This record gives sequence, C-alpha cells and structure tokens, in this order.
Amino acid sequence: MRLRWLPVLLSFWAGSIMAGQIDIHETRVWLQGERYLLDADLAYELDDGIMEALDNGIPVVFTISLVVEEASLLSLELANDRLDYHIRFRPLTAFYEVTGPSGEQRSFVTRAALFTHLGELREVPLVDVAVLDKDASYRYRMKVELDIESLPLPMRPMAWFSPVWKLSSGWKEWPLSP
Repeated sequence: MRLRWLPVLLSFWAGSIMAGQIDIHETRVWLQGERYLLDADLAYELDDGIMEALDNGIPVVFTISLVVEEASLLSLELANDRLDYHIRFRPLTAFYEVTGPSGEQRSFVTRAALFTHLGELREVPLVDVAVLDKDASYRYRMKVELDIESLPLPMRPMAWFSPVWKLSSGWKEWPLSP
C-alpha cells in the first residue's frame, strides 16, 4: 500500500532535480566618466517545459535586479535597478525576439544565439560616483530570475507550484571600492 506513493514522490524529486537554473558566473565593475558600469556573464539552463512554452509563443520575462548599498550593519541602499528582458518566439518568422529594458529589440534564429546574447550583460549603469564616499565600504548585489507574474494569467497557478518555473540565481554580492 505504501509503494503506490513512491512514483508520485519520485516524480516530485526528479522534477526538482531536472529543473533549469540561472547562474551568475562573473561580474566586473569599472568606472567610465562619473558612473560605475557593470559587465556580467550569465548562464541560462532552461527546463524543456519552459522551452516548449516559449516555442509555442508564450512570452517569458527574465528580471535582473541590481542593488548598491553601504557595507555596514544598516546597509543603506544607494541605488536599485530592475532590468526586464522580454522573450518571445515568433512562429511565422521562426525568430526569437528579445525586448530589452530600454525597448530595443533584437531577433535571433537559434536558441543558442538568444541565450548567448542574454548571458552577456554589458555596460549597465550601476551607480554614480557622486553618491559614494571615498572612505566608506560598499557592495553591490545582483539577482536574475524568471518573472512568473509576467506569464499569461492562465499559466501562473501552474508556475507558482512547479519548481521548474521557479528559476532564480539567488542574490550574489561583491565588494565595490570607490
């Protein structure tokens, strides 16, 4: 009698192991003029279910959250930004289309080209030099995640309860020296 639950438990276990992931491999911060800019290398490994939804015309949004704060007990936040990348497959043209945070659009023929582009975050404004004190310590944090709330309404309940759709790099942090 207890064995009948074994396939159900194994399917939940396998689903959580085979779920995709998002990784932040490397970040670089550099000064250009009066502003620090961020470059980051990201890796997206999506589950087949997400890729199937995308290939069937379901739009998917990846959100990149950036925070700059003092490296102290109070962690005073100095900058906070959210970058949304809207992805959609256009079946008639067989192109993947990406709309970036500033509204610029790019099209890609293959998934590999699409995710290579998404994985190369370049020259993102992080914080102005004027708000940083040379004698203080700072850190910047970053998180990349699939935005479930941007999915079409009928898909959201399934995504809320499925580990496959809960893709996030989690918060990563690095020191920032003015």
